[in-house]
Amino acid sequence: VEALRVNFVGELGWELHHPIEMQNYLFDELFRIGVDYELKPFGIRAMDSLRLEKSYRLIPREMSIEYSALESGLDRFVKLDKEEDFFGKSGLIDWQRKGFKNSFVTLEVFDIDDADARGSEAIYCDGHVVGRATSGGYGFRTKKSLALGLVKPEFSSLETELEIEILGKKYAARVVPESPFDPKNISLKG
Repeated sequence: VEALRVNFVGELGWELHHPIEMQNYLFDELFRIGVDYELKPFGIRAMDSLRLEKSYRLIPREMSIEYSALESGLDRFVKLDKEEDFFGKSGLIDWQRKGFKNSFVTLEVFDIDDADARGSEAIYCDGHVVGRATSGGYGFRTKKSLALGLVKPEFSSLETELEIEILGKKYAARVVPESPFDPKNISLKG
């Protein structure tokens, strides 16, 4: 088994890489030993809620060939000032010069009581579509309805008031800072 110190949810986490035929055995052993630590399994919806609270992007929702890494808010991972070229560098620089059509945002959605965004919902400003949600759901740690999305850059500033249409009804939404839960990554660092 190789244990890699990575995670997808913003918590101190590990991935175990192993031969697939060992999967059931390892699962059973972890939960046998984990009884003393109250270890419990959880599902993909719980993971999705946790990642939304950290504004973590997901392929193919927030990261795809449809958007550049810079539009998806991944600037810290793209080093355009490196001396050596990388595949796609010149195209990305040209795209940047022309101006991006989208900017990544994290939204808090207000007055929701029965449904949250799931992705692909229209985002509005003054009755005009200015973007779309890429993911959404309820953040159980923040106790807020959250959505990730891509909007026209002029609507991406913090505190920008927007609306999002969920199941045919528009709800007030506001652009908030990334990582509504644990923005300093204290949980992640352990």
